[in-house]
Amino acid sequence: MTSGLRLRPAEQLLVSRARDFLAAGPSDVVELVAHICQLPAPPRSVAEHMAMALLAPWDEFAREADGQWRLVAAATSTALSAEAGGPTRVPAARHLGASAGSAPPDAAALAASDPLADLSYVVVDVETTGGRPDGGDRITEIAAVVVQGGEITRVYETLVNPQRSIPPMITALTNISWEMVKDAPTFREIVADVAGVLRGNVFVAHNAAFDWRFVTSEIARATGERLEGRRLCTVRLARRLLPQLPRRSLDHVARYYGVEIAARHRAAGDALATARVLLRLLADARDRGCRTWLELDALLSGARSTRRRRRSALPRPMDRDTTA
Repeated sequence: MTSGLRLRPAEQLLVSRARDFLAAGPSDVVELVAHICQLPAPPRSVAEHMAMALLAPWDEFAREADGQWRLVAAATSTALSAEAGGPTRVPAARHLGASAGSAPPDAAALAASDPLADLSYVVVDVETTGGRPDGGDRITEIAAVVVQGGEITRVYETLVNPQRSIPPMITALTNISWEMVKDAPTFREIVADVAGVLRGNVFVAHNAAFDWRFVTSEIARATGERLEGRRLCTVRLARRLLPQLPRRSLDHVARYYGVEIAARHRAAGDALATARVLLRLLADARDRGCRTWLELDALLSGARSTRRRRRSALPRPMDRDTTA
């Protein structure tokens, strides 16, 4: 079991069919394979082999001791996910109840009990050509700062050729021009390095939904794989721990903690500042009794429900640095 990010094969049509079919409840493997492959009922041995090959790589499917397959509920709540990023999952036991009276460990419970101090984090910041990864915008710079044992242990940063023009207003904000990135590697050329620094860590960003959408989109475009795993948003954590601040932009939170931002609106400068802010936020969370992933989840769930009651009629801001 891993506590951090991992890459999975891109979703396929047959997997979608299996998910839809099992949403109604567990199914015998012969009926399941017949449905998803749209074939007459195959021999059981063939169905077993096909189901294992197709569904075993996916955490959301589980095989019962009697041979039936079912969907596994999301292993963690959406509280720690970036709000627009959806729920995250941790690996679940794919073969349940191996012997009578001997239940396997609950993977979700084990993961939820992970001490925060034992987890490793990767703080990510991206600069982009705009705000819509699904509308043609691309990454122009990425930084990833690894935090382990309460210390920054690695910094990865690079400019990226977005293979499209950079709008003048973006250049004015980030100081990243086409001249700077035209000879930089494309994301496809650095994807192995990016995946290497992300893998096994909790994904962290200031307004994590923004950075997560761009990173996952670029990885999927370059490799056909999807990034999945735990995410933590320092904006949301600051909302809960620092209610006295008028705003929770990176500038405001960093200033509160006395953290200097060496190069604002550049990936490495923002990521390093966010990493130092993360360490302070986790220390404050620990002072409030949050020592495990589950306890942090509970803290953020309370913050989310309170904000929704108070501001349900207000639209969510799009800019990551104006998020209140």
